Amino acid sequence: MKKRRLIDKAARWLITLGGAATIFAVLALFVFLFIEVYPLLRGAKVLKEKTFSLNGKIISLGVDEYQEIAYTVSHDGTIEFISLSDGSIVNTYLIAGLKNSTITSVDKDENRLVLGTNDGRILKVLITFSESFDNEKKVIIPEVSEKEPVQIDDQKRTLRNITSRSDDSATVTVVSTEDGRLLLKSTEDVSTLFDGEKKEIKRDITDLVKRYQPNGLHEPHNSILYSSGLGNGTDITSLALDHFMENLYVGTSSGEIFHINISDKENPSLQEKVRVSDKAVTTLGFLFGDISLVVGDYRGGVNIWMQVRDETSPSGWMLKKIHTLKSHNAPVIAFAPSLRDKGFVTSAANGTIYLNHATSEQNVLIFKVPATPAALTFSPKADGILAASSNNNLFQWIISNPHPEITLKTLFGKVWYEGYEKPEFVWQSTGGTDDFEPKLSLVPLIFGTIKGTVYSMIIAVPIGIFAALYTSQFLHKSLKIIKPVIELMAALPSVILGFLAGLWLAPLIERVFPAIVIMPLFIILSIALALYLWRCLPSWIKGKYRYGAEALFLIPFIIGAIYVSIQLNGVSESVLFGGDYRQWLLHILGLNYDQRNALIVGFAMGFAVIPLIFTISEDAMSNVPNNLTSASLALGATTWHTAVRVVLPTASPGIFSAVMIGFGRAVGETMIVLMATGNTPIMGWNLFNGFRALAANIAVEMPEAPVGGTLYRVLFLAALLLFVTTFIVNTFAETVRQKMKRRYSKL
Repeated sequence: MKKRRLIDKAARWLITLGGAATIFAVLALFVFLFIEVYPLLRGAKVLKEKTFSLNGKIISLGVDEYQEIAYTVSHDGTIEFISLSDGSIVNTYLIAGLKNSTITSVDKDENRLVLGTNDGRILKVLITFSESFDNEKKVIIPEVSEKEPVQIDDQKRTLRNITSRSDDSATVTVVSTEDGRLLLKSTEDVSTLFDGEKKEIKRDITDLVKRYQPNGLHEPHNSILYSSGLGNGTDITSLALDHFMENLYVGTSSGEIFHINISDKENPSLQEKVRVSDKAVTTLGFLFGDISLVVGDYRGGVNIWMQVRDETSPSGWMLKKIHTLKSHNAPVIAFAPSLRDKGFVTSAANGTIYLNHATSEQNVLIFKVPATPAALTFSPKADGILAASSNNNLFQWIISNPHPEITLKTLFGKVWYEGYEKPEFVWQSTGGTDDFEPKLSLVPLIFGTIKGTVYSMIIAVPIGIFAALYTSQFLHKSLKIIKPVIELMAALPSVILGFLAGLWLAPLIERVFPAIVIMPLFIILSIALALYLWRCLPSWIKGKYRYGAEALFLIPFIIGAIYVSIQLNGVSESVLFGGDYRQWLLHILGLNYDQRNALIVGFAMGFAVIPLIFTISEDAMSNVPNNLTSASLALGATTWHTAVRVVLPTASPGIFSAVMIGFGRAVGETMIVLMATGNTPIMGWNLFNGFRALAANIAVEMPEAPVGGTLYRVLFLAALLLFVTTFIVNTFAETVRQKMKRRYSKL
């Protein structure tokens, strides 16, 4: 007796320890996932802030990628290189081509400065930084080179605004003068049969922005056009030219933007004229990639516009506002884009500086300086901001901003991405260019998970439950070996099922799809025929079948129905689908047929889930007390009525548990979904296209995700969503099961 008590006590402690260990493991998993996701919830922060004194009035500003040396450009052409460690001047360079002129405007194209002067000339200055090592210490060496100045305005008027872009063979520069003239200069290397030559074009395109609406020019629905040109109180306030050197945008004091197509440099044309603000446009600039145009106005508004396809426009494109950021409450006077992502820095006349992100439409950080910012720059690695103020101070902020594109809206809401015609749910984590805009909406993945689960459960639940009902209530005991055979199906690796589904089942169903459509009808007819023949058979033949083994009589008929359906595949395609079921689905129902689609996943994942539902449901039905079934039969109920009216309700808690366990298996399935679908994160209930589930997405993306990066942490967020969803569903299922158990245990 003492030994038995000791064994019972040890068993009780062992079971308790096992339960506690399980709870601890679940909590530890949750904590680990949350720790990996938590950095997404934290915003940007300032790591260090410095202030230095400057000499003279600054018009432009820059910094090397390591934030060790900054440079300032003053109106008199002096370039000073400043050490950001102690504020000392490392080097000074005087632009030789400036002579006695003054810099009045500047445009920055990466490390190339294009300067406009007060005598109508443009100067191009290239500032680079090289690295060397002195006694194993890295030394940053600034280098300056300049080209010969070019007289763009023969009348030597002051250049108020300037924009310029260049590549290996061409350079395009556009300036506006103090009296409102708009001048374009293009230089292009042209190859000839024997030699190369430079083709230079210089045009005055002022008439394009002075002219009233040209004949045939489309008036966008979101614009208000004015009959007054620049000669009636409307001045050019800002210019922006994309790196394709095809689209020029001109901002005006009336709040309008003129979009000029300069792809044909000899014959530029006005594309459209759009009202973007009721106040003057003060700042224009492109985000990284030169697709999205940032527009700042005198009221403090910051909006992002983009060319969007529009069938109502003669050109097929229209400038539309895609993002709106928080107002600065003062004129926006400076803009600096990030060279890493869709972030940018803006400054207002009241001394406020904003770090913004276009995709998430958020002001990530806000800084305040005591005077109006005169120049602004964003470090090449997007980890620092520098601003020169009008009171000759240089401010530096070293920042940490690892996940600016993540908000609840970008994860779970519709976002208007570059290149899209409207806001959409999109998952696309990588692209082919450095200026790619990550699209990290989890909605298509959640939808794909639900879609795959629903289709697989539609197949697995009825088959699993009815098979369990037949096995437990009707099948002869000598044939109970069927149950362990079905249970063995659960041991099949999902990667094998996915492999077979993707490489064998998908091509097979694609070939015999019309036969699949007519197959249910032929199977029903074959069962009806088998039932009729069974009733017509003499008793001595029926007696050879044991009670509960009659279903074996159906097998040849079902196989025959499947064979006939496949043989009639071509005929059914001609009769039902006009000879080509793919074209019929596309033109009649508007559905595309992909070889690896949700139907394939439904079959394959349903096959994987059926053993779980069958086994648990069969155990629940077999454990219904015999006194209940015997009482039902004794009162005259048939076996079928007893199974439906007594066994199913009594076993419903176990059946419900079976369905929920199967649901959990389907939600978390990875390899079948990965291999049997096109793995495309699209939304739509179309049975014949693919999808991407959360679990499959983690398997696909995780090997390519940089540790600690945004994609890495979003994938952990997807895992956390799966974990929490499964936990909530299982908790709910257990609650329902207990209520059902208490209800039917009283029978």
